[in-house]
Amino acid sequence: MSDHAPAKLDRVTGVLEFADDLLPPGALHGAFVRLPEARAILTSIDSEAALASEGVVRVFTAADFGPDGPPRFGPVVRDQPVLAFRETKYCGEPVALVVARTRDLAVAGAERVYVDRVPLDGWHTAESALAAAALHPNSYPVLVDRKDGANVMGRWDYAWGDLAAAESASTLVLENTYVTPFAHHFSIETYSAVGIPDGAGVTVWDTVQHPFQLRRVLAEMLGLPVSEVRVRSTPLGGSFGGKGYPKLGPAVAVFSRLLGRPLKITLSSEESFLTGQREACEVSIRSGFDTNGLLQFQHVKADFLVGAYADISTRVVSKAGLHACGPYRTPAAAVTARGLYTTTPPTTAFRGFGAAHMVMAVEGQMDEAADRLGLDPVELRLRNVKERGEPTVEGETAVDGDWPELLRMARTAMGWDQPPKFGRGRGLAFGMKSCVPATTSQASVRLAADGSVTVLAGTSEMGQGAVLTYARLVADWLGVPVERVRVRLADTAVVPFDALTASSRSLVHMGRALEAAVQDLTGTLVELAAAIGGVDPSDVSVVDGTVKAGDWRGDYADLLARTFGAGQGELTGHGQFRATADPGHVLGGKTPFFEAVVTAVELSVDRETGMLEVHKVVHVTDAGRVLNRPRATGLDEGGVVMGMGLALSEQLVYSAGRLLNGSSLDYRIPTASDIPVESISLFQENHDGPGPHGSKGLAEGGILAVAPALAAAVHDSVGVRIRQLPITPEAVWTALQDEDPDG
Repeated sequence: MSDHAPAKLDRVTGVLEFADDLLPPGALHGAFVRLPEARAILTSIDSEAALASEGVVRVFTAADFGPDGPPRFGPVVRDQPVLAFRETKYCGEPVALVVARTRDLAVAGAERVYVDRVPLDGWHTAESALAAAALHPNSYPVLVDRKDGANVMGRWDYAWGDLAAAESASTLVLENTYVTPFAHHFSIETYSAVGIPDGAGVTVWDTVQHPFQLRRVLAEMLGLPVSEVRVRSTPLGGSFGGKGYPKLGPAVAVFSRLLGRPLKITLSSEESFLTGQREACEVSIRSGFDTNGLLQFQHVKADFLVGAYADISTRVVSKAGLHACGPYRTPAAAVTARGLYTTTPPTTAFRGFGAAHMVMAVEGQMDEAADRLGLDPVELRLRNVKERGEPTVEGETAVDGDWPELLRMARTAMGWDQPPKFGRGRGLAFGMKSCVPATTSQASVRLAADGSVTVLAGTSEMGQGAVLTYARLVADWLGVPVERVRVRLADTAVVPFDALTASSRSLVHMGRALEAAVQDLTGTLVELAAAIGGVDPSDVSVVDGTVKAGDWRGDYADLLARTFGAGQGELTGHGQFRATADPGHVLGGKTPFFEAVVTAVELSVDRETGMLEVHKVVHVTDAGRVLNRPRATGLDEGGVVMGMGLALSEQLVYSAGRLLNGSSLDYRIPTASDIPVESISLFQENHDGPGPHGSKGLAEGGILAVAPALAAAVHDSVGVRIRQLPITPEAVWTALQDEDPDG
């Protein structure tokens, strides 16, 4: 399933097997029963008609698990039950599982389950969440911070400097609120998983980015040793963070063990809308500047709406708050970031991991300040952006790149110093996020008797090109043809441990682990060759797949044959890269590197309709060093287009917590007609990253600065400021009417 050269062809010819293509012998199929209400007390569930339906084998409800209810799971806290217990807490939460011989029969059976319930009020805004009674009682482990309200999941505060003095020194103070809605990941592949009872344990095939995280969660939930749980991550048809943390895996693990036979669950596109989403956020920000345009302070209050269960939102909210002031020198700051429970599906990781919400607010302030102070927007940023080696926030990694040069590169590529065509406006924004800290990647490189190589790594392949990148790196280091290198990924029973495939970390962390594994393997080759040649190891050379030791010379196959006998042995090198942990750091340690980007756009606005046409996008990324330019360009271009969708059209629409547009027809993502005529992707390459050959991770950064750049360009074009996403034609037209009520 995870090969190097064939993988590219397999994806476009349909040969590659995804999770929904897998069906072990004897497998049954499951379909969930869901309710449309935002919340409901479950009075009774009648499954008789379903059980009488063709092909239905079993109907599971919470009643099958006794007085404590169904097993619960979660990456941070075990708060989410595999089936709703006593009440549903969000729109679409599963209340029953119908098991049948085929998926179609299971779906038909699910439609015949009758659920008697009492609907309850729901909420999907910060104001309503803070006013509502507690969504979660204290009857089971749940994250709550009651001091701010019954539905506060958690609160993180950061502060430095003298805020009052900094405000007194400010000649311009701006205070605004920026709103980002819930959004859907919209992977082409929906969620799918298979659970297989395996002795006392279980094997799960899943569309999951982090198989080792899922293994841990399943072991904790089931009360099993980790060694009894095996997770195989299949190649993913898109994820963007939505498949990072457990979704279907817990259900197939629990119910397959109860059935005593394999169980497969594949969600429809509509069900995927009810399974995971990006946090909505309201950011209130007060910023002060002096007459020279220098930032004096930032006071930020951000409320993230995290859905009905915690999932990974504690990390999203705390991390976004830590870097809320962005890349700019801020002498004084006070930041409060809160997570609020809402009666909406649990939110989870999403490309950018909360940073985009804060970037929208900070960059909006910078653009408005430039306008009020009569300064060029690029110049204002250059006066404030931090330079290499400057501290970011206390206890965090210092600036690790040339951030001012990113601004200059974007300015030049956009032709910023030349006026745009008549009727067009330009905008620019800086985006920054940190990589997940304190994580470990381990890898093995196995040299077979014939000189071919197998790479074992825990990374999940989801289109980012890990398979080919790893194969090329190892082939280059060992001096063998890339066609002789096979890459095996993401099977917890086969490959060494890897924390996660996320945060643009894999090239750096797994790349370094592979480099260490090759060095370990090479060290063994040198020792063996020295013994054969009767020389000191320091006199052995390993170059381009050839080993020289005194008078003896041969390739890897020759060396192994001399050592073990023909075809009788092989060697394995092991490597590890572990970022330093710091228990005193809010995130557990300093970031290994920052993703820093600048995005500039040029667009025009139809005043009669509010329609936008994006003519040109320039996106500049601090990549450290680019190892595969076409792949890197594709990742950044994809991120920018995704950012355009989130900025211009995408939003999950709720009414009192009930989803109104949860389908592919009603949720508007970019199409080919929305892509800008001209798109330029540039990379800053200073070879200063911690990854192989000085590389840094990229791809998440693609979406970070798109929305504020577009908002700035709209203002430059027609003079109105939009602070709430998405920037729809209706929003622009309404803003124009408010600006000029006579039309």
